Amino acid sequence: MIIVFMGNDGSGKTTIAKGLVNILRELGFNIIYKHEYEYTILKSLFKFIGIKKIESERKKMLVKKRKSWKYYLWPFLVSLDVSLSYVYFKLFKKKEIVILDRYLFDHYMSFKYLGYLTKFSEWLFLHSPKPDAMFLLWVEPEIAYLRKKETHRYGIDFYVQQTREYLKLSKDQGIKTINTNKPIKETINEIIKALPADVLALILKRGMQNKVLFSVIEKNGITPLRQLRIKLLNERKKLEKTFTFIEDFFEKNKVTLYAIIKTSYQYGWIGNDVDVLVSNNEFNKIVNRLKKINAPNVILEQRFMKKRKVDIKVLEGIPIDLHSYVGWRNVVFISPDDILNHNYFVKKENNLCFVNEKINSIIIMITHVFEKGFITLNEYKFLKKWFDESFLHNNFPHLYNLLSVYISWIKNALMKKQSLSYPLFVPIDIIVGCYLKLLFYSKNNAGNVLWKIKAFIRDMSFMIFWRMRYLIKNKLPFEVNFNG
Repeated sequence: MIIVFMGNDGSGKTTIAKGLVNILRELGFNIIYKHEYEYTILKSLFKFIGIKKIESERKKMLVKKRKSWKYYLWPFLVSLDVSLSYVYFKLFKKKEIVILDRYLFDHYMSFKYLGYLTKFSEWLFLHSPKPDAMFLLWVEPEIAYLRKKETHRYGIDFYVQQTREYLKLSKDQGIKTINTNKPIKETINEIIKALPADVLALILKRGMQNKVLFSVIEKNGITPLRQLRIKLLNERKKLEKTFTFIEDFFEKNKVTLYAIIKTSYQYGWIGNDVDVLVSNNEFNKIVNRLKKINAPNVILEQRFMKKRKVDIKVLEGIPIDLHSYVGWRNVVFISPDDILNHNYFVKKENNLCFVNEKINSIIIMITHVFEKGFITLNEYKFLKKWFDESFLHNNFPHLYNLLSVYISWIKNALMKKQSLSYPLFVPIDIIVGCYLKLLFYSKNNAGNVLWKIKAFIRDMSFMIFWRMRYLIKNKLPFEVNFNG
């Protein structure tokens, strides 16, 4: 994906381009940022000829405006260099977002002003390949002059002519124009909203997958996007259908003790399932009932039945993961009685019962060590607000002991005031320390040591693979579907 910024001097191209680069990197994209004079092929030619000689010739061309055949050749070389770079990005950098700070049209405007274009070179520039998104940034000549008067020698007439030529070019080429005579955040907001639908959908998808979209939106003051609002509204409708099913089915079948485990929707993010915790008796009752009824709007999947977990697909709703314990594979960390009989839940939407935030923080911590090995920005913010060490120590001492090395590390991470890099990977030695304690964890029939060693090797292999893949491809595990 290639996004191009062009425009008259003093329009803020570099500042705005780098602002968008930072936002896209926060969302989890690999970004290639390329400035005007970062040539590809010509860079090698410069080294061969000599940088000092090139600079000397460039000054003659720009300042003294000498006429020479080599200056008429220069536009062809620049056009070839930028065009080949474009082809390279399209063929070999399909998974990255390429931000070009200036493009062939900017070179065209410069060579036209200097008078070094022929009809053929002009044709080449005007028929250059079109990126996925192009923005022509402009500002009133008087403002551009004031912004550049300390570094440029041009008078106001130059900026008047340049602005007029750029706006004419944008009209002829169908390029989106954006006036930058406003705060940078407002300009970036306008740019994001003006991105093509497929580009915007990809950006929203990545932000959702990495669970950082809403944090990035809030941090950078991005106004809600129509496409995102529609998508979230549809997701919210699906969630409501699932909540309605839980309410009706549980009431009809007299399921009284249950708790929904759902944290992320509070931050405007729905996710790909709804976890529901019930007692062993209620679990059997629900499964048996679902087996007997022939409901076209509900599908029961029993792949994980031995692990006391089943998947329930609700038509036009969010799938339900029904659990009879909180744990890792067959190891029970928190039984339903530990939560349901101690009122560690609260009633929220539709009068449904949800696990409280302190329990949710413990569940998030367990998955960090024994399932994922990393923390997303939203999870970090949730832990920063709700993790209560004394609550964990007093009510679940077995878990506190099991996670003690992780707790020490996460406490330090939560106290840091400087920004951290997300996803925040849990150090391997911390994970190994928790797994070693798990080998001798015997609460609730936790399984034999040999089985745990096999599971540990399997889990660690996945975690190492995921980290390597993230380093190489910037791709996280457990990415959810978000078809924009």
